Parts: sequence; C-alpha cells; structure tokens
Amino acid sequence: MLDIDVKDLLLKIAHDDDLASFQKIYFLYYDRLLKLACSFVKLTEVGEEIVDDVFVKVWTTRAKLTSVNNLTVYLYVAVKNQSINYNAANRMTYIDFESVNFEFKDHGSSPEDIMITDELAKIIDHAVEHLPAECKMVYKLVKEDRLKYRKVAEILNISVKTVEYHMGNALKTIAAAISASSGHHKKVFKKLSGIFLF
Repeated sequence: MLDIDVKDLLLKIAHDDDLASFQKIYFLYYDRLLKLACSFVKLTEVGEEIVDDVFVKVWTTRAKLTSVNNLTVYLYVAVKNQSINYNAANRMTYIDFESVNFEFKDHGSSPEDIMITDELAKIIDHAVEHLPAECKMVYKLVKEDRLKYRKVAEILNISVKTVEYHMGNALKTIAAAISASSGHHKKVFKKLSGIFLF
C-alpha cells in the first residue's frame, strides 16, 4: 500500500471515525507487529495482547493521527516500547530471534541448487542465532521486515551509522560462517550475491 493511501486512511480515521479504514490499517500491519512483539516477549498470546493494546490506543487517540508523519515507525516504536514495558514489569530480559524466517529467491530447481539453498539457509540461521541482541534486531528489521536503515534507526532510537555498523557486522559474520563451512562454499558465495544485497 502506498504512503499516500495510508495517509488517506489516517485522515478518515481521525476526522470521520471511519472503522473500515482502521480495519485496513490493522490488517496491513498486524502480522509484522506481532512478529516484532514476539521477538521481545517470546509468548504469542502476550504478543497478540501487546499489538491489540497498541491498536486500541491508536483508535482511542485517533484524533491525533493527523500529526503522525510515519505510521510504520509510529507503530513499531509503540509495539517495541509496550513489549519492553511488559518485560520490565515481568522481569524478563530476553529477546527471542529463533523464529526469524528467511526467504530465498528461486535460483533453479536442480537437486544441487536445492541442496545449496538449504545448506545456505542453515548456515545463515546458525550465524544469525549467535549475533548480539541489538545486531539481531537490526538485521531482522532490515532483512525480514524490509525497512530502510533510517526507519530502523528511528524505531530503535539509534543512529543510522549504528544501523550500518550492525548490518555490516551481521553480514561479515554470515559471510565468515559460509566461508568456514565445508562443501560448496564457492557456489554458495556465488548464489549469495543474488540474495543478500544491501
């Protein structure tokens, strides 16, 4: 959905109390926000409650939506903060990134290509699992949620340079893991060029 469409929906929600427009926003963002919440709180039920609470607050304060410049950043920050508050209230300090899924382009259907893609996925999953927490979060937001560095910086309240730093470290770690693996690493590197581009 284009930004202009989102802005139109926000205006309808703010000025006309348009529930249909609110539902469109809800379904547009729900899955992504739930993944973000669950990466903090681990429990799906709690993540669902957090996302729902954020949307309830959006609806109850809908008159203020006209002042929201970037809805994506606004919602991500709200869910992040609500998740952190939940963890603090419940004395939880972990972030779970084990559920991060990676999608790969279809590079061919030969058995060798399938094997290389599967091997690559396992190597990347393992490398990402061992990244430091903030580095994992940055990598997830950029690669899974496909957010621009500037948006990630706003969501996490860090500089764009810090986002670049974490992405650089993540990609170096992944590349090193692939290089160190046995087997088809040269072919994997060739395939990597079409998958992991900035």
